Amino acid sequence: MADNAYDVIIIGAGFGGSSCAGLLAKRGLKVLLTDKNANAGGKAMSLKKNGYTYTPWVVIGSPVQDNIYQHMLDELEVADLATLSIPGTQGSFYKSPDGTYSRMPEADTDHLDPEVIFKWLEIPEENQERPLEFFTNMALMEPEDVAKLDGQSFGEWITAAELPRSLYAFIVSLCDGLFMVPVEKLDAAEAITSLQGIFIRGGGVFSEGGFGKVAEAFCEAVRRYGSDVMMGTRVRRVIVEDGKVAGIETDKGEFRAPIVISNAGIQPTVLKLVGEEHFDKDFTKRVQELVPSYSLIGYRYFLSKPVTNASFGVVFSDDGPWSQKRLDEAAEGKGSREGVLYFEVPSNYDPNAAPEGKAMLMTGCFCPPDPNLSKEQLLAWASAGEEVAFGVFPELEAAIESKDFYTTRNVSSATRDSAVAGAGGETIGLAQIVGQCGSTKPSIKAPLEGLFFVGTDAGGVGVGTQQAIDSGMNVADAVEQYHRQR
Repeated sequence: MADNAYDVIIIGAGFGGSSCAGLLAKRGLKVLLTDKNANAGGKAMSLKKNGYTYTPWVVIGSPVQDNIYQHMLDELEVADLATLSIPGTQGSFYKSPDGTYSRMPEADTDHLDPEVIFKWLEIPEENQERPLEFFTNMALMEPEDVAKLDGQSFGEWITAAELPRSLYAFIVSLCDGLFMVPVEKLDAAEAITSLQGIFIRGGGVFSEGGFGKVAEAFCEAVRRYGSDVMMGTRVRRVIVEDGKVAGIETDKGEFRAPIVISNAGIQPTVLKLVGEEHFDKDFTKRVQELVPSYSLIGYRYFLSKPVTNASFGVVFSDDGPWSQKRLDEAAEGKGSREGVLYFEVPSNYDPNAAPEGKAMLMTGCFCPPDPNLSKEQLLAWASAGEEVAFGVFPELEAAIESKDFYTTRNVSSATRDSAVAGAGGETIGLAQIVGQCGSTKPSIKAPLEGLFFVGTDAGGVGVGTQQAIDSGMNVADAVEQYHRQR
């Protein structure tokens, strides 16, 4: 059993919490890392069933070259515990206006080749000058010029480029999956920074044994450096005494520390674990108004045989990318729920992820983040995605031996509790929208002394787990400095 007094306590062993905990433990602080789940990794934990290994929903890492996952594994000296996989075989499919699906050709390089993309998307050679200029300008844009776009929407920025519709749909479909928000709400600086990484350094990095193996390695680093990890431990509240955090109360007892870092999400932390009474009204109002990303919903198909050699991909059409108007109409049952479909086949990058001769194909499509959607609403969103899956993979339906249906409730119960109406099931965390990014992104330091936030809600940039680790690094630096000053 862990001792009950620490320098710092971290709530949540997602990629932000576990990386931050590993760094602080390595630097000599006495750390307690807790998580309500049995497995580390949060929204990207590894799961096992009947010989299959997978993440709870579609999880894809980027960039490939010089990626932050390997950097952190090396920094914490636990690279022996997690092996990254870069499959190289992706499977993005374009549904042309005539309804046929075509797969993006394999390129000879480890980054996206504009000429290959243009040919695939049926853009005539005489119409390629503007798209090529767009790719070149975006890829070579200096960081200071990207930063100037902070506060502008990516939708506004890319619309001004006047791209052919198929290319616009491809780029926006990528952004839909990377950030889980409609394009006109997405912050341009956030989008361009991540797209630069993918186009220059490649996209599609995974981990053998599932992404959760990486977070589990971070947790082992905490132990190796003499600190404690308590999985299967639910935090009931953050203890506040004399206007400062003093520890946590869990279902396994109280643990004391003058610093608490929460990887449980800003809204659940402030509104539930700590309580509104410990913050001024302006801060509480700001927290309540923060906008979550959308959620993924879909199926895990357990198959009698493989139906594709692709490890992952995006399936889209000219009309597939989501706008806020389309999302609102679909949610009200007044418009089509068919949008962009994302898929992943773990055994195509990790042969041990499925029984020999079999495969599991997992799909994901957009859905509102409300964990309290009705069964009828959930099925309506998922069925739209399933129709796309059966269209792009003709052999899929006949190969299904069984399937699991994952929903917004699964996302919320496995990760963050719902603290405001309509939120909790978000796939990433707070949406990377205008007004919540860059200079307006929530601070890692709460107005309550000793309380910090880590993960995709604060302190990082990038895509999903990459952003969470970036936050973990930044929060570790800030907390170490705060600890030394105390």
